[in-house]
Amino acid sequence: MSDSVSVSRLSAVHIPALDGVRGLAILLVIPHNTNLMLEAAFHGPAYIVKEFLLFGWAGVQLFFVLSGFLISGALLDSQDSPTYYRAFYARRALRILPLYYGILAVTFLVLAPLQLAPVETRQSQQHQIWLWTFLSNWTDPRGLTVAGFAHFWSLAVEEQFYLLWPLALHRMRPERVLRLCLGICVAAFGFRTAMRVAGFSSECVYEFTICRMDALAMGAASAALVRLPSWKARLERSARHLPWAALAVLVSGALLTHDYARGGWQTQTLGMTILAAAFTLLLLAALGKYAGRENWLSRALSIAPLRSAGKYSYGMYVLHFPITKLLGARLLGGAATTHSATIAVLYAAAVTLATYPCAWLSYHLYEKHFLRLKRYFVPSRPRLAETV
Repeated sequence: MSDSVSVSRLSAVHIPALDGVRGLAILLVIPHNTNLMLEAAFHGPAYIVKEFLLFGWAGVQLFFVLSGFLISGALLDSQDSPTYYRAFYARRALRILPLYYGILAVTFLVLAPLQLAPVETRQSQQHQIWLWTFLSNWTDPRGLTVAGFAHFWSLAVEEQFYLLWPLALHRMRPERVLRLCLGICVAAFGFRTAMRVAGFSSECVYEFTICRMDALAMGAASAALVRLPSWKARLERSARHLPWAALAVLVSGALLTHDYARGGWQTQTLGMTILAAAFTLLLLAALGKYAGRENWLSRALSIAPLRSAGKYSYGMYVLHFPITKLLGARLLGGAATTHSATIAVLYAAAVTLATYPCAWLSYHLYEKHFLRLKRYFVPSRPRLAETV
């Protein structure tokens, strides 16, 4: 009998700590993208602040691991459904496209013609086709960026993953998924190393889809592991050790890569893989309550503020950069050039706090109406004749 039979459908279980993982990721990303301390050198406490803000890029890596886990889990749990493809693609479209295309439409079809969009956005809007087609992660490193929307490269990676991954996983058992994910991790590391040796820019290595697939694959491997009874039992027994294992891997990678410097050689070769491994262990630790052995990390990730930030994280991610360009830079004025750690922290905190209510309103007044339609696209059970 296969090791993969009779595991409850984890994708149907709401695990609060996973909302907290989303919240942690978005609270890393927004301060990083609003960092005012990039150019100046700092010492003492200000240096620690700058390093934290610079490390915020890792929030995207955490999002990729979580996405790989959740998407792969949903696909594995609906393997035998006759509506496997229809349900998956429709539900993803209802979650991602209304807000994303809504922002693009308002910017390029309303604000830009009325001369209300930021000047730099209007001056670079000839590159907007790459945003509409979710290909900006391939073109941004070549300078074909629309100002104010540079952060959408990660959504492009996600959409390309959503497009292809269901094809790869269809009818694939968890045991084979593990082998596939291992191969993808090796390939991603190899591509990043080869590209750096060949002289590709650090931005190409940072944004190209194949270079970020190991994080998505590790998340997918986690989804496969918890659906194998023998592995699930091992994870349950080691639940209390997983947070410390995640911390040990994270610190080891920081020492090896000089604090995960985003464009550094060490980070962009082995460092990204180490970071993805640390976040995979963090993700598995967050499942502690589901596994029946809750640990301190899963409890910490389940606190209400993190879970709330996680619930609205998609809106916060989509909206924070336009908010910064439309309001933040204008309101801050000359203070942006003072290179003050205090101003940098206050500014990052202000943008984060301002983004939350905007995302809340977006979710409850706009996105939720589309999300309700997901009930029409629940994967159906296989017909009796197909299960015999």
